[in-house]
Amino acid sequence: MRITVIGAAHIEITAKSKNKIVPGDSNPAEIGLKAGGTARNIAAMLAMRKIEVDLITAIGNDPFGNLLKESCTGIGINTDAWIVKNNTSTGVYLAALENNSALHAGFNAISVTESIRTAELTKHKKIIKDADLLILDLNLSEKILALSLDQREDGPVLVDAVSVDKVQRIKDLLDRVDILKLSRLEAEKLTGMTLDTKDRVRQASYNIVGRGVKRVFITLGVAGVCAADESNAIFVPALPIAAKGVQGVKGAGDAFTAGLAVNLEKDIRSQAEAGVKFAAEHIERIVES
Repeated sequence: MRITVIGAAHIEITAKSKNKIVPGDSNPAEIGLKAGGTARNIAAMLAMRKIEVDLITAIGNDPFGNLLKESCTGIGINTDAWIVKNNTSTGVYLAALENNSALHAGFNAISVTESIRTAELTKHKKIIKDADLLILDLNLSEKILALSLDQREDGPVLVDAVSVDKVQRIKDLLDRVDILKLSRLEAEKLTGMTLDTKDRVRQASYNIVGRGVKRVFITLGVAGVCAADESNAIFVPALPIAAKGVQGVKGAGDAFTAGLAVNLEKDIRSQAEAGVKFAAEHIERIVES
């Protein structure tokens, strides 16, 4: 199996204060730096399971871009199709954390993904067309999303909605999507419905399938996942996270998407269950590290 992933890759910098943050002062902190971005995270989890994966993303011609590319190459991601831009900086997300790990403030400068031009993507049409699965994240512009689907021509496409403010980018392309993964809030934005009951979640799922998506998966946090196709809508419970020291579920959504990709050929219930398990395993690996 060979998978092509198109979307965001950036550097994540965290500054965790050793004491309660004092605004306007210099606060002693532990500084962390790692590779991130929805598409990069998904590609990394696939590569770590020995799946051949090509990542198409955009970076700046700068030290952070070099670091990001080296880290991806080092874990087996094919970076031959990366788009390097001389007039744009590599994406960076900066998080200031309280001493209890709560987010004090976050800052992002990750627009480089949206700057990909049609001519730059067209150069890589073959790896888009020939992949066994194409995964797109909605950090891409609407024009590039449409072009990616045009270049795909045939074969399954999985889309990760990424965020509430970006989910509308796919609304006019839903009939070209095989699998769509959304959070509850993203599904609310896409459908205009309030998903405060199981019946409302089920209705929203059918709404999305009725607009052309073959399978939709709506993640519901501790309530699990709703999975739907044209025949049925089912609910799969979340797995308990028993590992000591778990502070949150950051990255679980990316892991769930990777789990859907790995289990592409399974029936909808088995695929949803596999995605939930994949996400839980990802969280446990974070704790162990």
